[in-house]
Amino acid sequence: MIDWQLVFLGVIAAAVVVMTIVQIGVLLAVLRSARQLVGTVQEIRQEVRPLAEKAHRIADDAARAAALAVQQVERVDRTLAATSERLDQTLHVVQGAFVEPVRQGAAVVSAVRAALSILRRPRDPRPGRDEEEALFVG
Repeated sequence: MIDWQLVFLGVIAAAVVVMTIVQIGVLLAVLRSARQLVGTVQEIRQEVRPLAEKAHRIADDAARAAALAVQQVERVDRTLAATSERLDQTLHVVQGAFVEPVRQGAAVVSAVRAALSILRRPRDPRPGRDEEEALFVG
């Protein structure tokens, strides 16, 4: 009779050998894939490095431009503030030199008109008539 234990032992040994061969094949495939992945990563790094450097340069240029813009805005603000202050001073000088004499002249003209209106009023030969007319009701 056939010794079944030996047959099963042979089948187990053959299965272990096949599993070992399959595992070695899988290991080799993983190693090959890892090498390809490393190569691809290196290529990507080489291609991305110039782009990253450009991005850094662009960011630096943008920061410089923003700083210059801030300086220009501050300069314009100072100029506008100084101009506004000078304009206020000029308006005060013009008001003092032009408006005040006009007001004084208007006051003189009003005084002259008042004096002329007093002189133009007709004189009534009868004194006290204005008082009688004021008291008249009717």
